[in-house]
Amino acid sequence: MRYYSAILTLIFLNCIVVISLLHLGNVSRDIEKKNFTLEKNIRFINDQVNINEIEFSLYHDYNYLKKLQKIYFKDQNQLPTNNILSFNDVKKGNLDKIIMADMR
Repeated sequence: MRYYSAILTLIFLNCIVVISLLHLGNVSRDIEKKNFTLEKNIRFINDQVNINEIEFSLYHDYNYLKKLQKIYFKDQNQLPTNNILSFNDVKKGNLDKIIMADMR
């Protein structure tokens, strides 16, 4: 009977340790699932950024821009007018440059 209380204490402590390890394993599995989802999203965004960089280099290529100029401007030396609306124009109420666009 001398060792009975010591054995019961150790068994009780072992049960507590097992339960706590199961809980930590469950929590770490949830974190692992979230990390996998985040890594998947990061890879997707990284692919999108690479595609956008390719498109950016394509659209800023001089020959491509010259082809667009030939398509949209009849006179090659004609420069487009400045249609930029500044904050000061809005502040002053000078809204002559605004063109409304209809969406379908």
